[in-house]
Amino acid sequence: MRNYIKSFLIYSVALAFLSCSTDAPEPEVSFNVDNANPQVGEAITFNISGGADTYVFYTGDTSHDFANSHLVLTEGIDVDKEFVVLATDSLPKIKDFLQPYIDSHNENAGENDQLDLDVIITNIATQVGLEYTNKLTAAYIIWEYMTQLQGQVTKDIVDMFYEDKSTLLAPEGGFSTGFAINRYEKTFEYTYTTPGMYVVTLIASNLSNKQYSGSGYQDDRTSSGDEYDINRTIRELIITVQP
Repeated sequence: MRNYIKSFLIYSVALAFLSCSTDAPEPEVSFNVDNANPQVGEAITFNISGGADTYVFYTGDTSHDFANSHLVLTEGIDVDKEFVVLATDSLPKIKDFLQPYIDSHNENAGENDQLDLDVIITNIATQVGLEYTNKLTAAYIIWEYMTQLQGQVTKDIVDMFYEDKSTLLAPEGGFSTGFAINRYEKTFEYTYTTPGMYVVTLIASNLSNKQYSGSGYQDDRTSSGDEYDINRTIRELIITVQP
């Protein structure tokens, strides 16, 4: 029998920067897990109900605890000494994260302005292992591979999928990262390796239609144009892993 666990919205100052324009509808989503009390090493499956353009899971265990993510701990404020690097195993997550942005762009773009996600990921792969002491620099470098998209998209990629060793507010081992989920399959399988109680966090995001407004477009600078509005819903459930 599936264990349906009531999830709830989180509203806090720490997450204020995740709120967005109502031009993008608020995602109406919930999620459940097929076994909320698994044994160590037992695979469990999370299932999402409802609809959104993107999904990111934080599983609550080491390196994937939303409470230790850059988004929560810094409250959107840059740290004093930044240090980020991209690992190879983050590339599939980035691809899943980018898919809806690329699809949305291509649906509205002309034949000569289409984006190729595979080419973009190949280009991003050239950044693996390169160390950056400024997160905005890392974001700008990969934005150059997809200049038709808003710069915030690549800033989110650096925040969520780069290994973050920034020193000011970083917990031991760096900031936590999440897992991007395919928006069509809406399932995620995971295996915990250590017993304990974990808070699983789902971030569901919706994108508005393309917006041709803002100073970025007036000055022909697409990186700072208000190209898309984003609205996010955050939900949680508890997993208790048995020895």
